[in-house]
Amino acid sequence: MSAKIKLRSQLHLLTGFIAGFICAFVLLLYVYDVSRVSPCWTSSSSSSSSPVSVAMDALSRTEVLPPARILCMVLTCPENVEDLARTVYDTWGRRCNHLIFVSSENYQPLGVVQVVEANGGAYEDLWNKTREGFRHVWENFGQDFDWFLKADDDTYVVMENLHHLLSGFDPDTPVYFGYKMTRYNVSYMSGGASYVLSREALNRFMTQAYGSSVICPEPKKMGIEDFYMGICLQNVGVHFVDSAQSLDGDPKPKFMPLNLEHYLADSNSTIPDWLRLMSVSRVETGLRCCSNYSVAFHYANRERMFLYEFLIYYLRVFDHNLSSGRNQRYLLNSSDLNRRFPLEDNLNIKDLIQMSEKPENF
Repeated sequence: MSAKIKLRSQLHLLTGFIAGFICAFVLLLYVYDVSRVSPCWTSSSSSSSSPVSVAMDALSRTEVLPPARILCMVLTCPENVEDLARTVYDTWGRRCNHLIFVSSENYQPLGVVQVVEANGGAYEDLWNKTREGFRHVWENFGQDFDWFLKADDDTYVVMENLHHLLSGFDPDTPVYFGYKMTRYNVSYMSGGASYVLSREALNRFMTQAYGSSVICPEPKKMGIEDFYMGICLQNVGVHFVDSAQSLDGDPKPKFMPLNLEHYLADSNSTIPDWLRLMSVSRVETGLRCCSNYSVAFHYANRERMFLYEFLIYYLRVFDHNLSSGRNQRYLLNSSDLNRRFPLEDNLNIKDLIQMSEKPENF
């Protein structure tokens, strides 16, 4: 009898231990979830839920959602293929799930696809190229990807940050992402800064807007591409998501219509009046100009793209808090110094008067 009582006590103790462990684990999940910078907004329904239900809901979302599949559609032209398009291909384009260039001529080495007539690839044909580019993408890849990025060949994109922004959104909802602007009382996303369409947004553009001149501008020369796209998507019920509002606690813009130097120069003179006039978010300069999770920068030439690439992915700041084992170094003694960095023994400078080669002012 005493053995049974002892066994029952042990079972009660074990059950209590397991229950306490589970409660502590759930509480830790909750603390982590509410303290981090998270994509999207906290819904009103979840804000009134208990901490345990919020934590369990966050855990279930983390386990279920697969990585987003992003297709990058980059607009280029024949004269830019071996310069800007090649640089995109060699840098940030490698991080797209699929990269496609659209132009007025095919170019097999980079997979450039002709979507407009041979003489229709200049700036004045930007709207036509965008329309036909999306048509090609939808017909060939529409069901294979979740998100569709449209960028120009002089834009640099940080794909990891784009994944972070999109992680709080469902590609089967009609969503349109970018740097929000307004013109003629119409909202739209800056085309130069690049913008993103969800699968459902692209579906609505192609099946409802593309063929209707009533709700979506027809192909035409000098069409205002980004402004027109805003009209088309607004008329088919697509949600406009200003990137400045897409991360809780981070109200800074993340798709930049200008190159970074314009923002970092702490002076109003570097920001054109048209940008301040049309931007929905406040335009700031200096080190606080942009989000730490910025996604895209416009007006990036070949050299600037490689500069972004180096600074983001190659440059490292030494961490003094490295583990003691990795951080241990010894001072070089004289023999080590002579072996690794022997003294320079240049006979030409032993007698400066007799020095055969020297600068004029020496």
